[in-house]
Amino acid sequence: MPLGPDPALARAAADALFALRERVADAEDDVLSSLVVTGEPRPQRVLDDWLDQVADTLRAVGETASDLATTLRAHTDATAENTTPTARTTQTAAVDGWRP
Repeated sequence: MPLGPDPALARAAADALFALRERVADAEDDVLSSLVVTGEPRPQRVLDDWLDQVADTLRAVGETASDLATTLRAHTDATAENTTPTARTTQTAAVDGWRP
């Protein structure tokens, strides 16, 4: 019998990771839309570089969350697929602290 995570917990964690991916994508859009013009070339370059680094970090977090979620979904079985939407939402809420 292969060892692996509990399918229900794996699904809940995967759902939370997919939600995280969406949240950081929104945050990345917000960061990129908040380009401030300082009027000074040197501070502008520092600010632009910092915003690029923040956006790159958010993008990396989103990609990693997506990769981990995809891996966790591979550990779910048909039994986890048959859980009710309410049960899945409750499980996800327990993982990421979000309440419907």
